[in-house]
Amino acid sequence: MSTKHITEFIAPSEVHESLFVGYLWKTPTLYSKYKIHKIDKTTFTRPIWYFYYYVGKEMFESGLRSFEDTSVYSFLSSKPKEKGKADWLEVYNEFGAYSTIAELVEECNPEKGNEDYHLAEIQKYESLRKLQDEGFINVLNLELIHKLTSMSLSQLQTFYQTKFKSSFAQINAGEVVEYYLGDNLNETIEELKKGIQSGIPFFDSPRLNKKINGLKLGNLNYLVLPSGVGKSSILTEKAVLGIYESDEKAIVFANEEGIRRWRSRLLATVASRILKKPLARDIIERGTFTDEGEAILNEAREWIEKHRKENILFINLKKYRVQDVIGRIELYRARGYKHILFDTFKPDLSQQIERWLAFSNSAQDLYDCIKEEAYNCHCLATVQLKIGREYRFIDLDCIGKSLEIVEVAAVVMAGRLMFDDEYKEDGHKNRLYPYNWKKDDFSGEWIPIPYKLDPKKKYLILFLPKNREGSEDEQIVFEVNYDFNIWREVAYVKVPNNGR
Repeated sequence: MSTKHITEFIAPSEVHESLFVGYLWKTPTLYSKYKIHKIDKTTFTRPIWYFYYYVGKEMFESGLRSFEDTSVYSFLSSKPKEKGKADWLEVYNEFGAYSTIAELVEECNPEKGNEDYHLAEIQKYESLRKLQDEGFINVLNLELIHKLTSMSLSQLQTFYQTKFKSSFAQINAGEVVEYYLGDNLNETIEELKKGIQSGIPFFDSPRLNKKINGLKLGNLNYLVLPSGVGKSSILTEKAVLGIYESDEKAIVFANEEGIRRWRSRLLATVASRILKKPLARDIIERGTFTDEGEAILNEAREWIEKHRKENILFINLKKYRVQDVIGRIELYRARGYKHILFDTFKPDLSQQIERWLAFSNSAQDLYDCIKEEAYNCHCLATVQLKIGREYRFIDLDCIGKSLEIVEVAAVVMAGRLMFDDEYKEDGHKNRLYPYNWKKDDFSGEWIPIPYKLDPKKKYLILFLPKNREGSEDEQIVFEVNYDFNIWREVAYVKVPNNGR
């Protein structure tokens, strides 16, 4: 560790480094837990603890699950000597061999679960050293140094994020903007003459685009569906394809499915919806496609690359924290990423408050970040439907106890699959009558034309229980094909609001 760093950022870290390594050697499976963290030489203040950390990591990745004296010695003895580098076994012996780590292992009690705390402290001091390197800390200000070292990692992160935001607040018009309401009305009239500002259109969804004006900047929209209906699938087909076709930039935040699932679903969706060469998603996932199938996938890849594959950034939230989402939005907005797809938005339990209150706070923080007066992004967030299976008509109660989250939303879309008895022949009390509008050539009036449902197909009804962009009185029917991830908009419908 470089001596340029002040003692206050080095000395307190060592005890946490030693105990963190002790926990890893006591329970080697923890290496899997911390795999996503960036831990390297700069994380540690002394070479000894990085050495033991690294040796343990290598042993775990080679298949060892118990770090006994003999197994460690055998592993290190088997490592070939690399030219220009110290012999592993020699370094091990110089650091006290197994006796050094054995003392630490004895002190570590896995039942207490203190390893997270020790890593957080290590990363706090690592962050302070990096901030010192960048010149962001006045090391002569002892009061500031004491304040910073007394903070937790999350408090330190919030402290500096707030400082940086405050320093650049004037760039984004600040927290409060004052106007005289009667000023510049001529500009307003010119804007009104241009018509309503619409966002990026949803893919192949004229009815939905007409209702909510697409992916409109400054709006927070929710897509609320029951588990298993296909929140991520709809997001991929309607929003991701819409963004690719617009050539604008977006960020996908995902906390339930990884990058491989998203990429395979994207390829399947492009194949079926853009190329009109459908390949079943399960065939793609199992890798059982033919040479012809592989050719289609490559054609889908070429279409994505043609539409600038870098236009959509995918961020996997390994540990769910809404502040991490907001931080990335702030970071990438200046680079042109102004559309946010959030799958799945849920309460941030790291706030350690009631679930509904955590959800409400997160929604407010997210909206404050993306609204027109701040970073002016569009955000479409999927949300888990809490109630609605026992109801045919879906209203805002579908959010459950977290109803406050819809206060900041411009649009709430909520859906369910169509019930069997809604397909049945005329005369059944729950029969639905979908329709489309057509302009009468003689009278010039718009008249409803019945649309016949196919009992062999599956349909989803999308409600608009809140819509600041248009009406809420009609629902939209989508024909669903899960095999090929097709959500084809087919008709309007009016579901009676009869309760259960």
